[in-house]
Amino acid sequence: MDVAKLGQRQLFLMKWVNLERRIIKRYEQTKSVSEVIEYLVAILVRSAICSEAISEKLQSLIRELFLTAEPDDTLRRHLPYFEKYFKKGERKTLIKRLFKNRTTYLAATEEARGYKKYLEQEGKLDNWQENHAYIMESFFSDANGKRHKLTIREADPTKDEEIISNSLQILTTLTIFEVDGVRKFVNFLNYEGSGKIITTKYSARSEKAQEPTQAAANEKKPSSSEQDKSVAGGAGRTDTGTESTKSVKSESPSDKHENEGDHSTKKTRADSASPQMIIKTESSNPRTSPISTVALPQKTDEKKPFTVPQKTDTSYMTIGKNLDQSQNEGERWPWQRTLGKFLGRNKK
Repeated sequence: MDVAKLGQRQLFLMKWVNLERRIIKRYEQTKSVSEVIEYLVAILVRSAICSEAISEKLQSLIRELFLTAEPDDTLRRHLPYFEKYFKKGERKTLIKRLFKNRTTYLAATEEARGYKKYLEQEGKLDNWQENHAYIMESFFSDANGKRHKLTIREADPTKDEEIISNSLQILTTLTIFEVDGVRKFVNFLNYEGSGKIITTKYSARSEKAQEPTQAAANEKKPSSSEQDKSVAGGAGRTDTGTESTKSVKSESPSDKHENEGDHSTKKTRADSASPQMIIKTESSNPRTSPISTVALPQKTDEKKPFTVPQKTDTSYMTIGKNLDQSQNEGERWPWQRTLGKFLGRNKK
């Protein structure tokens, strides 16, 4: 994957880790020493304003470029900014390698040696406050006189005006910042450093990063139904003595309908169903079998069949007779009528 050319937004606002990776990949693809050296100079300016040291990877890249790359004017002009990454004997070797003599070295690096000390100075102001975000906003004019703004976040508020203004002046010596072939940072105008209080903070990226972790936590967490089953199982293991008779606390929809009816009717139904209200839930193995849920008998609309009494009321025929005689006559008369009809006798 090709790495695009870096601009001011990447060099001054991108996170340090990502920025260092981009620069190394850019050099591996293009092998442009001049371009990468100016990238590194811009990073030194940002590092000085933010009081942030560059990584060992970039330090190794700096040593590789100055010790092995073909000498050119960009290496010669910006050498003083990087001398601190070389030992004393290596510095002498670099001067001999890049310049004919020391006089040529002093003439070619006069401007860089003048700005170098500001990159290495520590801040002395006592105006840092906790929970504040310090932002540096600077302004430059391009070759056509148009104004451009440069923002640097996480600035060090202890650096005074002399350090910051001279550090920003270094950017006017670079050629990598341009728009449509026109250099952006030609003249340095002014800068403003402000500290803003951080009251609340939110990032959509951090929330999305937490979603997989939250999903994994939800998978490990037992559901409410599993927790209810485990609680019910625990109750079944402890209350085995009273498990055989448990009253049903919840009401079914049919019970609620009956409760809205007449009180007397409800009482009669309750009395008739009272033998079924005691539900047995014993199991062969109470340790493994959970308490089963038994539904209450539902009300049906089926009508019971009408049963005809086997014997009719013949109390009106018992006048002057005892109970045995009236029963015997009642049983004898139907058979006599049937026998008479069979023999053809006429009714008298």
